[in-house]
Amino acid sequence: MSMDQGKASGRRDGSTARNWREMAGDWGRGSRRAPARHPRLATPAVACASWSPMDGDAQFQGVAGQDVLALRHVTLTQLISAINVLEPGLSLHLDQDGGIGFLDRKGEPAPFSGDMTIRAATLRFFAVSKLLVD
Repeated sequence: MSMDQGKASGRRDGSTARNWREMAGDWGRGSRRAPARHPRLATPAVACASWSPMDGDAQFQGVAGQDVLALRHVTLTQLISAINVLEPGLSLHLDQDGGIGFLDRKGEPAPFSGDMTIRAATLRFFAVSKLLVD
């Protein structure tokens, strides 16, 4: 019985490396197309209202064309840990312009409602399309 049986060896034979490359093919080399993403916005979203935990409790009702809310003195980590969204099945989406929104199961932007409590101040919001973190 050999003493080195079952131990890993530092040597590689060329056939193993070649077979691994054949199995990997073009994986990770950019020859595959990236999944489609939402088109870039022509202009960054502009908030129609803003809120800070220092403002105290507040409520925001979005309407068409005025449904973007800026959050001042709130970090992304605070937002993600504090937000409670009422609509089921939505997934968080970070936009290229720094906005935070939600996508439905089809991958389309969806308005959302909910609340968040940060530093003992509660913000309730309804029909919002995007939150901007300052």
